Amino acid sequence: MKRILYLFYLLVIIMSFSSCTEEAEDVTTINQQTTIVFMPWSGSASDRGLYSYFQQNLDSIESAIKKKGSMSNRVVVFLSKSSSESELYEITLVNKEIQHTKLKTYSGNLYTTAEGIAQILNDVKSNAFALNYGMIIGCHGRGWTYKGDWTDYPYNAKSRFRQASSGKAKAGAQVPYYPTRFYGSVSDLNNYATDIETLEQGIANAGIKMQYVLFDDCYMANIETAYTLKNVTNYLIGSTSEIMAIGMPYQTIWSSLATATPNYATVTSSFYDFYSKYQAPYGTLSVIDCRKLDNLAAIMKKINNTYKFDSSELDSLQVLDGFSQGIFYDMKDYVLHLCKNNDMLNDFSADLQQAVKSTVHTDSIYSAISNGFIKINQFSGVTISDPSINSVALKGKEKTAWWKATH
Repeated sequence: MKRILYLFYLLVIIMSFSSCTEEAEDVTTINQQTTIVFMPWSGSASDRGLYSYFQQNLDSIESAIKKKGSMSNRVVVFLSKSSSESELYEITLVNKEIQHTKLKTYSGNLYTTAEGIAQILNDVKSNAFALNYGMIIGCHGRGWTYKGDWTDYPYNAKSRFRQASSGKAKAGAQVPYYPTRFYGSVSDLNNYATDIETLEQGIANAGIKMQYVLFDDCYMANIETAYTLKNVTNYLIGSTSEIMAIGMPYQTIWSSLATATPNYATVTSSFYDFYSKYQAPYGTLSVIDCRKLDNLAAIMKKINNTYKFDSSELDSLQVLDGFSQGIFYDMKDYVLHLCKNNDMLNDFSADLQQAVKSTVHTDSIYSAISNGFIKINQFSGVTISDPSINSVALKGKEKTAWWKATH
């Protein structure tokens, strides 16, 4: 009897092994990377917001593809053409010419919901499955803040920055106005904005962990956003401050992004090379390794349990936004003012260095909100809102996953 059972189990094992061998797939034949360019509506029912700039961005991406002359990976675009009509299409290169293959159309604004984002990403998976995904999000940005907490977004200007930066214009000279990714309608948040937690849930519901999420939006390189997204992306690429309306220099950074092994240092250096020579030479860009943020949260909790920030030092902090009361402060500068223990500071600095993989900034940054310049004296590549007394920050910061993990 034991021999019969042994032979039976042996037969089952052999059959199972044979079945697995027949079904095994050579992973080298699978698409390695799909880059998702996600451009939801940025205007309102009555204006087109950043739509013309998005078209320029897509032209730049396609120019970069044509210049290379080949596509080893796949590119899928979600683009809202109006407040109620969006399209999903794939960019391909056939006989050295760009072609668009329509995959699906959408009506309404479900792209602002977790369900809608998950559906779009599932549609991408169904049509352009890959072992890795990268996601570029072009829109207006308001950092981690919650759309329901704003009443006059973003026109509460920081008047003390209404002056020209040194070296760009004479003192007292009129500041030129440059459109940024706040340019266009940002007043209809309820209908066309998405909270970061909603984005995180949408990506999670689609069962994807992104290789990176690049925010071609203002104010997205903040610790609160990065920490919220740490389970759905390895890296966050974004600006601590406002980005000019033309957005990222895709012609020079595309080849470093549209690959299963992105070159993040090249992305930031190319960004700096472009903007340092641009007619409005202002900008910051950071790459944050979200996989390192648990360690950073742990040391911040120790610091917060030991020290309390002296609010009289608030005006001494490096602020990186244009609001009447700051929301986004340089994280390292804040901790240097907060913590008085050298060992804790050393641990914090080491963890911060691990988390911020690459970062660049010009000497000054520009804010269209205040139509003024901000001199950068301290810069770590990531902001924090813990010390903010802005009413929107006071309403929302304690709801963030970062606050809950560090207080």
